[in-house]
Amino acid sequence: RKVHTRPIPRMGGLAIFAGFVVAVLASMHLSREIVSLLLGGTVILAVGIIDDLKQLTPRVKLMGQIAAAAVLVLFDIRIEWLTNPFGDMLYLEYFSIPLTLIWVVGLTNTVNLIDGLDGLAAGVSTIAAVTILLVALQQNFWSIAILTAALAGSSVGFLQYNFNPAKIFMGDTGSMFLGYMLAAVSVIGTVKSAATVALVV
Repeated sequence: RKVHTRPIPRMGGLAIFAGFVVAVLASMHLSREIVSLLLGGTVILAVGIIDDLKQLTPRVKLMGQIAAAAVLVLFDIRIEWLTNPFGDMLYLEYFSIPLTLIWVVGLTNTVNLIDGLDGLAAGVSTIAAVTILLVALQQNFWSIAILTAALAGSSVGFLQYNFNPAKIFMGDTGSMFLGYMLAAVSVIGTVKSAATVALVV
């Protein structure tokens, strides 16, 4: 993992966060969903900053991720139903809250664990965001399209400084933020399948 011959700054996630927030605030009204997304994103960003500076234990890091996911639930953003392979709806009722928490924490950690090579996490996140963007455009989910365009744009802007040899790393600050945003946006826009397929591929 340690192939760089000089110290590399590792909190580039702050730039990704700033680019995303500025793009969203400049192009969208502050609805309940957008406020919850930005608040939750700020919580996960704070957890990432502390982890990059002080190396949190896995348990504390997990609790921070759950707290960020809980922000969505508090604003009533949750997975309320799933579609089974035969096209029927499966309504989750009491299971919607735990499943939403598992989904958000799971995707947050997926991108966090991908972040091991120069350009990998930012590149995969860009591909996933563009995939969700295309699905959102096809289904006329315009707010989701704007959010994923902002996410893809902030990732691409960072990516040019993160390709090998990297001038800066995103750190947990960036990787957890990207994973969290992909998870949260896919819940809001009911495009969980697109996010899952993009990240799995």
